Amino acid sequence: MLGWVADLFRLAWGLLYWNLRKSWFRLRRGQTRCPCQSLSDSGRAFETTCEACIHWDRPIRFRRVCPLLVETPDGLRCSADTGDVRPFWGRAARYYGGTFLAVYAAGVIGVFIFLRTIGYPVSILHVGLPPLWYKVGQARGWYFLERSRQAFAAGQSAEGMLYLANSYEFDPTNYEAGIALAKNFQVGQPAHADEVFARLLADHPAKRDFTAEAWFRSLLPRGEFEKITTLARNELGRDSTHASVWMRALFFSCRRTKNDRALRELLANQAPTAAIWHRLIELERLMAERRTKEARLAIDGPWPPRSPAFALFYRVDALIEMKDVIAALDLLGRHPGVLNLEAEATLRLDGFAARGAKATLYREVDELLAPRLEPSTINILCAHLIRHPEQNIFNRFWEKMERATIPFTTETAGAWFSLQCAAGAVGDTTRLHEITARLKAGSKTPFFALNVVESFFRGELPGRSITSFLPILPLPLEVTYALLERYTDVTVPTATAAPLRP
Repeated sequence: MLGWVADLFRLAWGLLYWNLRKSWFRLRRGQTRCPCQSLSDSGRAFETTCEACIHWDRPIRFRRVCPLLVETPDGLRCSADTGDVRPFWGRAARYYGGTFLAVYAAGVIGVFIFLRTIGYPVSILHVGLPPLWYKVGQARGWYFLERSRQAFAAGQSAEGMLYLANSYEFDPTNYEAGIALAKNFQVGQPAHADEVFARLLADHPAKRDFTAEAWFRSLLPRGEFEKITTLARNELGRDSTHASVWMRALFFSCRRTKNDRALRELLANQAPTAAIWHRLIELERLMAERRTKEARLAIDGPWPPRSPAFALFYRVDALIEMKDVIAALDLLGRHPGVLNLEAEATLRLDGFAARGAKATLYREVDELLAPRLEPSTINILCAHLIRHPEQNIFNRFWEKMERATIPFTTETAGAWFSLQCAAGAVGDTTRLHEITARLKAGSKTPFFALNVVESFFRGELPGRSITSFLPILPLPLEVTYALLERYTDVTVPTATAAPLRP
């Protein structure tokens, strides 16, 4: 056995060594002696001894290196004349290639069995074919993504985050894992969330619109207005179908930061995607500088028929801010269908509230509450109550919610959290506490942060910013806007003078 093993190593070495020496002999024909034949023999075929095989345990095994070695009545002899001695590289290639393939196949099978035992959804082709090796990383990513889902479902948040991070690390091309990781980072590790969002924007251009929107929804509750300005400015530079959303975000963040540099850059940009906003930006600057007369002339002047939808929304809202509600509603009525129903209802409610037309306002609210309660209606009323607290409207709204018996589920969570914030903004502490108790009872976790939300609206957290807990609440965008408009600059809300009950 030991001799066989020794000859095996001699074979592995000899395939290279003797073929190299024979190649050199052929190249330097006549100038060097034959490397493998005995010099004391004649050098003729079948008469000359082979010196290369004499150290092998069984010399006949040398035939695997050189098939010129043959058995004769006189023993092992070379079957070629000295001048015909040649290398056999093809034989060496077959031996080495076959050995490599055998070892590779064994390795592939072993790795495949190991990965499948763990649970990775891989095919043996993914392991065996180098062009498909990237699919092994993808399979590992999907495996850890599934483990993270199971962990989150079981309430094991820390374990779920670890699996999610591993999933994205093993497969950075897995967009689903990346976006989930970024959204989960936004509360505890916002800086890491921003890094992942930025990487997703660069790595997945086909999903840029969805990624940018998700990043914006992460930045807004945190009050990251500088970053929102940069993101909105970049997205407006593209031919985006969501340009109105980004312009509103840009105006909102510039007002909060009191920095209009991004707006001035847009004014200087003559590209078509920027030029369509120039007139609206000029109007915004007039409003910011309190040049009301000039702003009013700009609003009333002729506007291009294909102006963006946000231009109409902004003009109507500006007239409401000027307390000219009749003109605002008239302007809105002259352009039916430009804005969606939610935006139109929001403007009408704001207009009636700004004018103090309570009877008309109540009729408008009753019309919204008359049909089946939809999420859009809940968003409209909650945002309105946050901007314009009115106990009687909240009472009507609450009664409708009670009759609708909307359960607390993943799909309805945004509506219930919006209702909690609306109750707090109105100052109805009794219902605020009741809603908080319902949310805690309906959640699978204690959700102690809800106590912070309740304490904030009760005015029990002096110096606490609303952005400290907004990221944990799955609120609709319009409700988040309303909360930031009311509480960004005032960290301690004042209780309303309205009675808790009619």
